[in-house]
Amino acid sequence: MARVIVFLTGFLALLGIGASVEHLFDADHYNAGFNEYPLTTLIHVIPGGLFLALAILQFNSKLRSKVPAVHRWSGRVAATLGVMAAAAALVIAIVFPFAGLVETVITGPFAVLFGYQLSRGFWLARHRRFAEHREWMIRAMALGTSIATQRLVFVPALFAIGPSNEVASWLSVTSFGIAFAIHCTVAEWWIRATRRTQTAWVGAVS
Repeated sequence: MARVIVFLTGFLALLGIGASVEHLFDADHYNAGFNEYPLTTLIHVIPGGLFLALAILQFNSKLRSKVPAVHRWSGRVAATLGVMAAAAALVIAIVFPFAGLVETVITGPFAVLFGYQLSRGFWLARHRRFAEHREWMIRAMALGTSIATQRLVFVPALFAIGPSNEVASWLSVTSFGIAFAIHCTVAEWWIRATRRTQTAWVGAVS
């Protein structure tokens, strides 16, 4: 099961990175606000993609044990980038949400939660509470990769039902809700299922 979780997480992270790159080179965005507010969009997309790239390394046990300094510094950079992406996501959810108020209500709180998870995880690491740090970073990684699952739900459904602004906005916010729910549920299940093995993980980063 651990290998399945690792594979899926890596796959979703790479998919999220690919989506970030694609977003940078695609001028025809489904949300007109992306073109109207390019700076906010870039602060969300670029740090978000870089966060996923660095976050993958954070869960590499060999990196943690053999070069802990790299793990610590890359973690700090990843957390900073993630908080930047979360702040921009909150602005997007409030200022130019694709699906209107419904999207604000659904994605806004999760943007805040993502920023809190990263901040909490960083604070716990600074206070050497590594077991709790691990759990909060798992939560953050799960929420960060949920954008990839949103795409996996949204794009096929849009092709199946048919493209239109009304349909796309409804599918977008629905797929966000589904992705958030799945990722948060799986993260909590995995945290509880692996708590007994935390001693080895903590020893690797101490």
